[in-house]
Amino acid sequence: MDAVIIGPLALPAGTFVVLIGFLAATLTSLWWQRRGQYIEATLWRIAITAVLGARLAFLLRYHSQYESWLAMLDIRDGGWWWPGALLALPVLAVSLYRQPRVRAALVSASAAALLSMTLTFAALEALSPTPSTLPEVTLYNLQGEATTLDAASSGVTLVNLWATWCPPCRREMPVLEAGQQRYPGVRFILANQGENPNQVRQYLTEGQLHFEHLLLDPHADLGRYSGNRGLPLTLLFDQQGQEVGRHFGPLSDASLHHFLSQHLPGGTP
Repeated sequence: MDAVIIGPLALPAGTFVVLIGFLAATLTSLWWQRRGQYIEATLWRIAITAVLGARLAFLLRYHSQYESWLAMLDIRDGGWWWPGALLALPVLAVSLYRQPRVRAALVSASAAALLSMTLTFAALEALSPTPSTLPEVTLYNLQGEATTLDAASSGVTLVNLWATWCPPCRREMPVLEAGQQRYPGVRFILANQGENPNQVRQYLTEGQLHFEHLLLDPHADLGRYSGNRGLPLTLLFDQQGQEVGRHFGPLSDASLHHFLSQHLPGGTP
């Protein structure tokens, strides 16, 4: 499952799993706090180190994809490489060594976080729809001509679900526009969700954006296919039309490169 929808809030699945783990650790620390063992500050230190480690690992891996240091500070692109979170292990080890009185509390809180994250991840995986081929939906170009996703696709295909009212969608539009030239082996299809041609045409004109394959999905059929009402959502299909990857949330140059290289044979597209 690519995202968890809670009322009007849509969270990337990975973020949701981490929040559940931190909540479990916090609740465990409150139980120990009633017994005179205080580990809240240590838990925050471990959690912050894990998050910073995951971000730094991503930046080191894809530093060439960023235009400036300022762009690297924008965590809205979802750029995390989770092996970097292992940087928190030395912090945990040092804390266990220096604070023998609260070792049981730290170990139990860490175990609670790990167990809850594992169970949450397993539950989300079980609830995830089985990857399928290109859905049979009718889409339209800006001239009102009908087509199908299968007819519009060619080889490896990236399908982005977006809307003009969605700020994260608007933020990633220049990235997707540039991606058309950066990754010629991938066909980019922009599928607008539920808006009329005039709205879309006006937005493209004002933003001076050009997409080779921009289609309208007036009934949000692709949203129903994906089982995700949140935007933006990016789907990736291989040359056989089989879905091989999903990304929920806005893409930066770096996270788009990571997404494509992660799911395409041979690594770099």
